[in-house]
Amino acid sequence: MKKQNIIRAIVVFVALAIAVFVAIDQTLPPDALPASVPGTEFSAERAIVHIKGIAKEPRLVGSAGFENARDYVMGELRALGLSPEIQMTTATVPAELLAQLGAPPDLPPEEVENVIARIEGTETQEAILLVAHLDSRNSPGASDDGSGVAVLLETARALHAGPPPRHSVILLFTGPEETGLHGAVAFITKHPWIEDVKLVINFDAGGLTGPSELTSTSPDKGWLIREAAKADSSLYGTSASGEGSSDFNAFKFYGFTGYAFDYSWDRRIHTPMDTVENLNPASIQHQGYHALSLARHFGNLDSLEDPKDPNPIYFNILRLGFVHYPTTWVIPIMLVVVLGFAGVVALGFRRKVLTPAGIGLGALVYVIGLITAPLLASSLWALLSNVIPTYQVTYLGHAPNEMLLLTFFTSTTLALTATWYALIQKVRQVSIPDLTIGAYAILAIATVGFAIAMPEASFISAWAGLFCFLAVGYWFYSTKDDFESFSVGQLVALALAAFVAIAMMLPIIIASFMASEANDWFLPIAIMVMLLGTLVPQLQIITRPNKWWLPAAAWITAAVILVLAALG
Repeated sequence: MKKQNIIRAIVVFVALAIAVFVAIDQTLPPDALPASVPGTEFSAERAIVHIKGIAKEPRLVGSAGFENARDYVMGELRALGLSPEIQMTTATVPAELLAQLGAPPDLPPEEVENVIARIEGTETQEAILLVAHLDSRNSPGASDDGSGVAVLLETARALHAGPPPRHSVILLFTGPEETGLHGAVAFITKHPWIEDVKLVINFDAGGLTGPSELTSTSPDKGWLIREAAKADSSLYGTSASGEGSSDFNAFKFYGFTGYAFDYSWDRRIHTPMDTVENLNPASIQHQGYHALSLARHFGNLDSLEDPKDPNPIYFNILRLGFVHYPTTWVIPIMLVVVLGFAGVVALGFRRKVLTPAGIGLGALVYVIGLITAPLLASSLWALLSNVIPTYQVTYLGHAPNEMLLLTFFTSTTLALTATWYALIQKVRQVSIPDLTIGAYAILAIATVGFAIAMPEASFISAWAGLFCFLAVGYWFYSTKDDFESFSVGQLVALALAAFVAIAMMLPIIIASFMASEANDWFLPIAIMVMLLGTLVPQLQIITRPNKWWLPAAAWITAAVILVLAALG
């Protein structure tokens, strides 16, 4: 029997490890393409040539650095046969927009130098507007936003190499953006081409690496999401994402339809470290896929009129596709999940495998983990930021080496949660079914809470919960006597449920952690514990040969990472 337990533990551990690997892979940008790919494709290698041409020094409007970058962009646009122009004017940002940005309400007018070019459509004057900002501050601005400028130039070249679009494509390189979106406001309020703009697509960078994420859209975005899912096979983002900060805020303020894309891992922008050598070509490639595929798709639609359909729920499922459905489905899906949980509980009591006291203890130990894990993370960060010099400096409020920190806090969260479960088993023997249903009860409650209070994030727990409840229902139904001795079919069902839970929740944990400022990690840590709650039966199978090996291994891993962090 002990040998069988070890074999089951190894099988489940390997299944979980594969699921983690696949889920992490989902969050990584696609490989950069070389300059040798056909001219109709987007190449990050070709785009980086442009970044090298402009990202040599800070580029505030009026500086020599800005003028050099402006002239470079003008030259590249002329080389494509376009007729670029410079919009030189002044602009004042409305107080209401400044309030939305959290900027001072009395921001003075600024001199504006926008570079603008147009690829004429073959049939209409209606236009897609591609936007990036040309200025930078305190840095060479290779990523923020030399990357966006390069994406627009390489996209224009690829469009020029293929059939011309039906609708026009306007390229807008704003300056300034960094000091208050004056360039975007000037184009919106003073340039005649604004009358033709039906769709805005903005590209910016809040970091030096990471996936290009759909960070913001205009309201009533049902049509936008449906069309983007058709056009862009590499589309990445969720309806739970927070709003980004870029020129798109100005266009949204003035009521334009569109999208904003951003990559934001490693927040060393606005520092001398924002150089070509430090940026990630794969992130540029991901931005380029979005720019080119969306420009081609919308450039050839019959109409660019947005019907303003209601906001949908949307998310990625691995690299298989982009799932989206109406928000009106949220409550019905939640009811199905809750009924599924109730059915599993009823089946468990009917099979006499569950006890009220055991479920209560399972729920209690899970809630303890949910509370203590974020507190431990906060305490450990206070220690790190006071003892290790590397972590005494933050970038835009974000800690350096965030991926290392995420691995560290994942290890401590797993260690602490596994320790609580080992302790409860030491104090009182609680069955695996009771521990499972105790954790799942909290998951069901969370699903109801998300559906009512945060419907845009409801998918986080709903789909993981549904598959977990189905797997456990099959486990309860198909077991004859021993509910802690799993058949091959039961192991497969639990492995599939774990795969779905990890695929749904781990990318959200990573995105949430990377978006959070230092010591503001309660949400990603709480979602980590929620994910571990969905994996209670699998983790109990893994630890059945020895309850203490998993927490011990996790604590040791955290200690090793801590030493690596201390060594820099």
